[in-house]
Amino acid sequence: MRETAHSRKIRFQFLLYSIFIFLSLEVLLRLPYFPSVQFRLEDKKLHCLQTPKNLFSIPWMRLCPNQSLELYHPEKNIRYRVSTDSRGERLTSSNETRSWSSYRIDTPEVWILGDSVALGYLVSDQQTLPWAVHSIFQERKGQLGVRNLGVDALGSFGIQERLSEVLENSSPPLVAYWIYHISDFTDSYRELELQNSLKKRIFVRVSYLLSKYSAVFNTFKIIYEKYKPESRDNLVIPSSGAVLGPDHPHRKAAVSLFEFVKEKKIPLVLVFLPEPNEKYEPVVDSALVKEVRQIAIDSRIPVLDLQQPIYDLWKKNDKEIFIPKDGHPNPALYHFIAEELAKSTRQ
Repeated sequence: MRETAHSRKIRFQFLLYSIFIFLSLEVLLRLPYFPSVQFRLEDKKLHCLQTPKNLFSIPWMRLCPNQSLELYHPEKNIRYRVSTDSRGERLTSSNETRSWSSYRIDTPEVWILGDSVALGYLVSDQQTLPWAVHSIFQERKGQLGVRNLGVDALGSFGIQERLSEVLENSSPPLVAYWIYHISDFTDSYRELELQNSLKKRIFVRVSYLLSKYSAVFNTFKIIYEKYKPESRDNLVIPSSGAVLGPDHPHRKAAVSLFEFVKEKKIPLVLVFLPEPNEKYEPVVDSALVKEVRQIAIDSRIPVLDLQQPIYDLWKKNDKEIFIPKDGHPNPALYHFIAEELAKSTRQ
């Protein structure tokens, strides 16, 4: 009996010490000495899980509505501001209000779709692609609304779900530009797993809550990503020959998206940009891009291929077009892309 009581006492003390250490670390890691952890916690204020129909539905990530935050990314030494409206969409104009009810439903719209490239990761609102497109349209084409429907880590199937949501309260746009990014390749696996695995959906919800509120959890994630080789940002997937087989998740998700937009009468245009290599130089026509482009052509989806024009621009000016230490487009490249989109848009 004495041994049992002593054992219980030790376990109880261990539990108390563990709780004390955990809470102490939560306080300590929130100090200014750990800017990477601070960035993770601040960034999570921008990201919300879609309100679920039930706890076991697919947990789609969206931008939180009515936010205006200045963020500092310490590893990349970049400070930027992100603002969203009442619909959870990033602002595309300084004159834009945050109230959903104030939007004019009779204004023709251009939609910019995609992941962090369309969203404008690491650049301020005024430097994003949708903002640049809107500014050009205001100067040259009169009344034309531009909506930033980009969301971090959104794959083909996720874009289809995003469009389904938007169509519940909006008519099809004048044109919708999907800014394709090679990360869609791996996103397709992740989204397929979310569709098929209840455990994965529960795991994502738990992980989201921990990353939103726990400094300790974010610290472990930073350490894990640092030593995970495949976590490098936005680099071309080394490949030769066929990449997407007939049953590949990415091929299936892309075909499904193309069929969906045709059914819903959404004039989708697939936009290709060059990808950065390990030296952050533009690469044109990787094997993956070639195959996705052919899938679009076979599905009779218009393609706007800006790979070579952007490569020629980089070669001619000998200036960086990607954000240093990252691989996302910089503001100068976004402006060039916006000019090209404006040329291809017919009002």
